[in-house]
Amino acid sequence: MMMNRKTILLMMFALISMQGYSQKARKLSFVGGARSSVFSNSLNVTDTLPDTTTAKNNYGGYALIDLGFNIQPNKQTEIMGMFRIKNNYGGFWGSGVQFDVRQLWVKGVVGNAIRYQIGDLNLKQSPFTLYNHHADRLDSLPSIFRLQQNIVSYEQFYQNNTWRMQGANVDFGLTFAKYLKEINFNGFITRLNATNFANVNERLMTGGNINIVQSNQLSFGYTINRTFDLKATTANNNLFNNTIHTFDWKLNHSIARNTLSIAGEAGFSNWNYSEDTLAPVLNDYFVHAYAKLYIPRFNANISLGYLNVGPDFRSIGAQSKDVNYNAPTVFFNRFTNNQQLRPITLIDMIGNEHIYNKTIGSTLAAESELFNDILPFGLATFNRVGAYAKLQTQTKNNLSFQAELYQLNEIRGQGSLALKAFRQLKLNTNIPLHNLIGFNKKLGLQLGIRLQQTTRESEFAVENIDLKNIQYSAGIQYELIPDFEILAGFVQQRNNGNSFITERNEYAEVTYFRSSNYQLKQQIAAVGLRINFSPKAYLCAMLQQSSYQDLSTVNDKAMADFKINQFGLIYNILL
Repeated sequence: MMMNRKTILLMMFALISMQGYSQKARKLSFVGGARSSVFSNSLNVTDTLPDTTTAKNNYGGYALIDLGFNIQPNKQTEIMGMFRIKNNYGGFWGSGVQFDVRQLWVKGVVGNAIRYQIGDLNLKQSPFTLYNHHADRLDSLPSIFRLQQNIVSYEQFYQNNTWRMQGANVDFGLTFAKYLKEINFNGFITRLNATNFANVNERLMTGGNINIVQSNQLSFGYTINRTFDLKATTANNNLFNNTIHTFDWKLNHSIARNTLSIAGEAGFSNWNYSEDTLAPVLNDYFVHAYAKLYIPRFNANISLGYLNVGPDFRSIGAQSKDVNYNAPTVFFNRFTNNQQLRPITLIDMIGNEHIYNKTIGSTLAAESELFNDILPFGLATFNRVGAYAKLQTQTKNNLSFQAELYQLNEIRGQGSLALKAFRQLKLNTNIPLHNLIGFNKKLGLQLGIRLQQTTRESEFAVENIDLKNIQYSAGIQYELIPDFEILAGFVQQRNNGNSFITERNEYAEVTYFRSSNYQLKQQIAAVGLRINFSPKAYLCAMLQQSSYQDLSTVNDKAMADFKINQFGLIYNILL
């Protein structure tokens, strides 16, 4: 059993800390959690010829514990060290046990004014500079699937649209007696990738923000984000640079008992390589503005917005995707006699942590027109202009409803002078039936639908596009007895029509368009039982079935149809 030096040092540090601070409980606390997960998977393939090559059953699981020590040597300093012990099932007497450092950081306050953190950081700025959009995640996900997606979020450190990074962060603020209320400053520096001392330069990201609060009614600010290669870290003098400057504002105004907020952000970006004559120099801008009306009588928010993101706007921190569509699917990665690569489907999007990125990438990631063809990079999606409207409301009985409509167009044609048009409609609701009908046991219903359509009409018929993506979801949660629940959920997605898949080179330039035609239906259904030992500990047994079906004619099928049945046990504890 091998342990790296970093793990050994952390364990020694933890033991010393326990001896030094165990007499004063207020200076030492334990955080972390434990989880055990067991899954049994079976594959059923429908092909023109029987699949005699692929193993049809797969079993796996693991047990892990995350043990963290939160130490406060004084009122101004806090230290966190967490290590993980994980054992994949099938390993005995220490075989297969993994030791790793999961978190390590120090934070504190200098002079009761300046806050800092060094080590592991969870960072975000604005949606156009540094932001994890989770653009392809499923909306209105039923509770039984949310259990699995919460594990993905925990493993990948997804917290309120942040990215996990390593470096240093500092922030402080100033308050004023007149004219201004306060000015807040924030800055960070992180390391994106290390040099290989040959041809890959050290790459860093820096950023900062100044937020000026004039009053409760008016605030505005400036944000900068820059990703760059550090000179002289290798003999390669071709240095990358991506810089974004943005300006934001917010104005609040009371109308009777309602509140109207007018806000927005605008900025520009630069993307270049210093000495590569083949690399383009990209400069562009974006504008995002919206008005939001809050009506307390109905506990409702109504928003109207305008979005304009230039075709050459580039922001690594905002256009990195959480899903890696080139990642292997882990179980049943290849199937059929031809050993085709199994595509990423709903079962992977919901619970396969291995297809998700932990931190941002240095290049423009591949998108999937199956899961999101409208805003694959969230609000930072380039080459989009148009408007949107949103409605959110929640009643006294906790009945909630959300709706949003986007109407967008391309700014510059891709492979054609004709422009694509994009439409998206989302409707989601959570219905607490027990509150509405006076039932004494918890009974909740979740419903959702998302409609996407991409069209293009050209004088050349070969350039025409009409692609429709429809996604339905429904879930139920019923409390049989206190702390014992039955959960069920269903998600179906249909992709119909034709489009063109964009292929790009390392400089994010379009190099080719591949024609695509879809008649796909995929769905996942699950049912499970959950015992809640406490708000932070539960045991869940679930059975789910995922299917992928190409409805094209036999000769036009790009992929064999298949089903994956899965039985799983999840025991999860958070300290």
